[in-house]
Amino acid sequence: MEADIFTLYESDFYRVIDFKCRCMDCNTSKPEYSASFSISFVRKGNFLFNVFRNSLDSYNGCILVTKPGFERTVTHAHEVPDECSIIEFTSEFYSLLHEQFPRNIFFLDNDIHSTLIKAGPELELLHHEVMTNALSGTAQRLDMDNLVLDIADAVLHNIIPYRREKHITENLKKFHLVTIERAKEYMTDNFVRDISLMELATFCHVSPFHFSRIFKSFTGLPPFKFLVSIRLKHAELLLKNTRLPVSDVAFLSGFNSIEHFTVSFTSKYSIPPARYRDPSLRRSVK
Repeated sequence: MEADIFTLYESDFYRVIDFKCRCMDCNTSKPEYSASFSISFVRKGNFLFNVFRNSLDSYNGCILVTKPGFERTVTHAHEVPDECSIIEFTSEFYSLLHEQFPRNIFFLDNDIHSTLIKAGPELELLHHEVMTNALSGTAQRLDMDNLVLDIADAVLHNIIPYRREKHITENLKKFHLVTIERAKEYMTDNFVRDISLMELATFCHVSPFHFSRIFKSFTGLPPFKFLVSIRLKHAELLLKNTRLPVSDVAFLSGFNSIEHFTVSFTSKYSIPPARYRDPSLRRSVK
């Protein structure tokens, strides 16, 4: 497969890769070998990831989870070239994951060579943070490592048998994948601002009514709930990793009042933000 592949960041147990396909027609690649355990966020395009008995329909909002040691092919299903962010792990770390998740279906079932899960706004934000740090060239190692571990933990806790989403039709993807790609990129770049529906719809070149319907079809959430979930995840990261006052965490995460933030955070995590900083209390609500 013709592609531009760059390593953006490398740590002791993983590397972050930017993958940009250069294929412009809908064809199937020659068999390729998966050498590493990897978690791949699909940013743009639409392709079928063919492995064993499955053909995984991959597009923005999907995460490919791939075991090492198996062949796959890729079928391009969209005129826009595919783009992915790939976190590729070392074999030593893959062994540690086996020990950490001994009853995980992904490791127990030998017929699952790869699988596909939906990202959700929380994982979308973690991916955005990793890519922003990697592209900046000034990433702090401990910060990056924690973000990547959070991604691996969340992904493996959300592994389910793959089922194609029948309501995401070929026409919907053909005409509106770009809409969703633009919308989610805009939201993750601007979540601290008070974004309006008209602003989002105008940026994506669709009507506000049409935008809301399309967005919920792809994500399962109305735009505002998606945005609030991003803000709450950002606040959670700040509470875990900084000593900023709760008021600063609220405003830096896009909330315009501490009261609204406290109510929203407590509803999501079943614990007030100030108490969430206690690791023992945090573990009890997971």
